[in-house]
Amino acid sequence: MTLRQLRHRLAGSSLGARLFGSGAAALIIKVASAGTSYLMLVAFANMLHATEYGYFGYILNLSVLLSALFGLGLPTHVMRFWPLHMERGEAAKARGLVALSLRALLAASLLLALIGALLSFAKPMADTLGFTEAWLLTALLAASFAFGDYFSGALRAQGNTIWALAPRDIGWRVLAPALAFAILLFSGIATARTAIYACLAVMLVVCALQLGKHLSLTRALAGSGPVSEERSAWLKPLFPLWFSGVLYALIQQFDVIVVGTLLGAEKAGAYFAAQKTASLLGLAMIAGGMVAAPMMAASFHAGRKAELQRICRLLAMAIAATTLAGLAFLALMGNLLLSIFDPVYVEAYGVLMVLGLGYTVDAMAGPSAYLMQMTKLEWTYLRVMAVVYAFVIALQLVFVPRYGMIAAAAATACGTVIWNILAIHLLRREIGIDPSVLSLLRKPPESKPVS
Repeated sequence: MTLRQLRHRLAGSSLGARLFGSGAAALIIKVASAGTSYLMLVAFANMLHATEYGYFGYILNLSVLLSALFGLGLPTHVMRFWPLHMERGEAAKARGLVALSLRALLAASLLLALIGALLSFAKPMADTLGFTEAWLLTALLAASFAFGDYFSGALRAQGNTIWALAPRDIGWRVLAPALAFAILLFSGIATARTAIYACLAVMLVVCALQLGKHLSLTRALAGSGPVSEERSAWLKPLFPLWFSGVLYALIQQFDVIVVGTLLGAEKAGAYFAAQKTASLLGLAMIAGGMVAAPMMAASFHAGRKAELQRICRLLAMAIAATTLAGLAFLALMGNLLLSIFDPVYVEAYGVLMVLGLGYTVDAMAGPSAYLMQMTKLEWTYLRVMAVVYAFVIALQLVFVPRYGMIAAAAATACGTVIWNILAIHLLRREIGIDPSVLSLLRKPPESKPVS
């Protein structure tokens, strides 16, 4: 059986073309972004002293975490509701969704900037962050990330994968260290402060470009004219999507903050390098989910259950195969990859492999998180995430002071395993869809209207 025949059997020719066409573009960008992300982090690691790099990693991860908190869940929200309104021919509601989302993000960003300014004045955790205005810069960078995340979701929902991903995933990651290096050449200064300033300056340009493209696509696809807002329908799933996004960011970013707070900046730098290296294994999941999330929403709400299962089946197979190959590569080359950051970071090889195993389990479970958020299980997703992550945090707080970085990684991987087991069980029970690789062994469900 050829690869084309297998793809047709698993997904159907039309569906396969949609997934592989857009998915290939997303994966290409994500693979390119993996390279640029790695080069970015390596460049900063080689420009900065180990302690300064620890400050940089701490602030960068804290900014990502705050961006999820102040991003209001809108990146996922727009991927769910834009396709829904466009499929129903509700252009005015689609325009209203965009207008309300941008206003909400602007208000949240202004509040975040004010909080950052006050914290910089009060100077809490000054030793942990490394410099006086660190809180303000963290807040501003977080606000730019919040806008960038929204534009990424909105532009994907509008069908433009390249504009959704390339400006930030490639452009920002190339230009930010380049700007920091230029500052080093002209001033001789290379600190966490200059690195964060460079990241912020480039990110603001990226946001401006994506805003222009988003507004242009909104006019092209949904026309212009009066807007219609369906606030009650939009707000109902917004809160679980929002809080789930915050929890997901905690799971992805808070490890470095825990390690930095409990073990110091240099250990945070080593863990940061291992975490970012292991995160390369998540590229296939991210690329597949970016393309498939709006398709999942459209298929589920239109009652095309068999199509939805085919989407999950195809993604599970592709994601699992790619991630397993990546894990084997990290096992062989992990020490070399860590030493590129700093030779002392090879001490984090165990952390790298434990986190890598967690990503692999997540890949084998398929797009369970995307599926729960794109269907009717957003509150279930939030509750499961909250319970599992509370358990992870408890494990880290108890064991990291005693066993060091490896305990933080083990707790995170353990949480990933528990989460996916619960998610698969709930999805099969509630909507009859299995997103994992086990779906390859099951008979596809029949399509029926969704209530």
